[in-house]
Amino acid sequence: MTIELRLFLVAGALVALIFFLYQIRKSRLQIGYAISWGLFSVIILIIAIFPDLITKPSRLLGFESPANMVFVLVIFVLFTKLFTTTMRLSKLDRQVADLAQHIAICEAENGPGMPTPPEEAAVPTKE
Repeated sequence: MTIELRLFLVAGALVALIFFLYQIRKSRLQIGYAISWGLFSVIILIIAIFPDLITKPSRLLGFESPANMVFVLVIFVLFTKLFTTTMRLSKLDRQVADLAQHIAICEAENGPGMPTPPEEAAVPTKE
């Protein structure tokens, strides 16, 4: 792994960690999401500082260079994160639709803008 790539990975990982901490501090990012991105950044940082951790496995797996294995791992992690985020988004879309239907039913029964009784206010969730 070239020194330029190592410096780029170190700088990118450190900037990402600082950005995640800033977003948590401003309450724009939930801690659960930040932990996964932070761990990803720390792993990239460790690989950049200790390139032998990736050099030997990349040779065993037949990669031309360790940088190629780093890129494949990054792409895999990003696709995995994208998939889990899409699943969560789909669940939230379903919950919003259920909530909108519940509100429409309550307004049809009680009139627009009328509050519902507390025991009826809970929306059942579908798993």
